Parts: sequence; C-alpha cells; structure tokens
Amino acid sequence: MFRTIIIILSFFWISDFSFAGDVTPITAETDPIRYLLNNANQYIKNGEDEKALNVYMGILSKEPENYEALWNSSLIYSKKGRLQADFSSMEPYYRTALEIAVFCLEKHPDKSRSHYVFALASAGLADEMPNSSERIQLIWNMKEHSYRAARLDPDYAPAWHLKGVWHSKIANISRAQRFAARFVYGALPEGASNSKAEEYLKRAIRMSPDTILFQLDLAQHYQESGQPKKAYPVLESILTMEPVSQNDYIDLEEARERYEMLN
Repeated sequence: MFRTIIIILSFFWISDFSFAGDVTPITAETDPIRYLLNNANQYIKNGEDEKALNVYMGILSKEPENYEALWNSSLIYSKKGRLQADFSSMEPYYRTALEIAVFCLEKHPDKSRSHYVFALASAGLADEMPNSSERIQLIWNMKEHSYRAARLDPDYAPAWHLKGVWHSKIANISRAQRFAARFVYGALPEGASNSKAEEYLKRAIRMSPDTILFQLDLAQHYQESGQPKKAYPVLESILTMEPVSQNDYIDLEEARERYEMLN
C-alpha cells in the first residue's frame, strides 16, 4: 500500500522538484532534497502538517528510502489518526502510519525515529482496537520500540513521553483484564509502574515544556492512577499554553473539559 501511495503521488509533482503553490521552485544549483526538507520543517513549526506531508511524499516519490521524509510522514499519519472520532475512521491512518514505519525501520534500523514512529503507530492502533492477539502484539511493539528510540537518542523527548504513556496504560489495567487478556489473546508485558509513568512523562515535559500533549498525558495519568489532586495544577497550566497544530487545539479542549470536571 505504501509503495502504491508513493507511485500515485509522484504524478502530482512537477519534475525537477518544482512545485505548484506556495513552495519556491528548486534550482539546479541548490540541494533540492534538503531545501524541501527545510520547507517541510517550517510547515511543521507552523502547524501545517498537511502541507508538510505533501512535501515529504514528493520527496519519497523521488527518494523512497529518505529517512527524514519516511519517519515524518509516518508521524503525521499517526497525528491524523488521533484527530478522528472513532476507531473505524482512525484505523486507515494508523495502518498507513504503521506501514510507512515498518519500511522506515527496515531501511534505517539504527535510527531513533524509525523505532519511535513504529511504536507510536502501534500505540495508536492498540489504544482503540478491540481486544485481540494483534492488540497484544501492538502493546509489546509500543514498549520495545519506544525503549529502543530512547536508547538511540536519549535527548528525544517524544520517546520518553511514549515510554511514560506505556507505563501509565499498562500499570492501570485491572488484574481481571490482564488475566482475561492472557487467557484469550496472550500475555501483556510485565514491569509497568505508575512511578515510572510519572518519571518518564515529567522527563519529556522538562525536555519539551511547550508540548501540550505531554502535559495532558501526565494529567490523564494522575487521574487514571487515582491522583486527581495532582492533575489539577497540570491542567491549569495547560490552559495557559498556546496551541499551534490542529492536534494542539483538540488537546487543549480536552484539558479544558478535564479541568472543568475537577472543579
């Protein structure tokens, strides 16, 4: 499917990396790929993920194994999945994110972001998927590859955030749910703890204090682990933050709803 997407998209791009619209045409004396990556990065900073995705897909139509374009494309598809209202709408985006991530991991196994986007897409699918053996495998993938991403790049805040989310979700599964999963679908990973969830989420926030999602997931962790008083100041802080992307606006609204419910 991913390779098919690349082939189809290649027909919508002007040859020699000259693009219609608001991206400046690339000249022969510049580095066309780097120039396009810089354009895409600027779109990301401005919260224009769809424009960035178009640029990344254009790069991949010329260089299918380009690392930066691969992992960023997978990331954006996962972000698009989060915007959907239900699993049936989310699933195609997460499946595409996962397929791109698998290809990225195959071509760049020693790179942190390859493991991160694979873990992230796995997490997105697992979060809303009905219980199944596939869901259990996705949860294992989330743990293994978020840890690998952090080992390969200890300064990458999203990897620590994802590690924290994994600990939070697994540590707060009831014994009955864990037993049922083991009996029917396969054993869940062991070793999750609320203390590690808090530690890793806080570490991600220290590294990237302006990321709304990190703070929201810390507040959610406090609520789900029976510590609502600790969630309150975190949610209060989020309400002072400036959203940039569409995901930020949705996360800010969720924070506002959680804050009002605690009042």
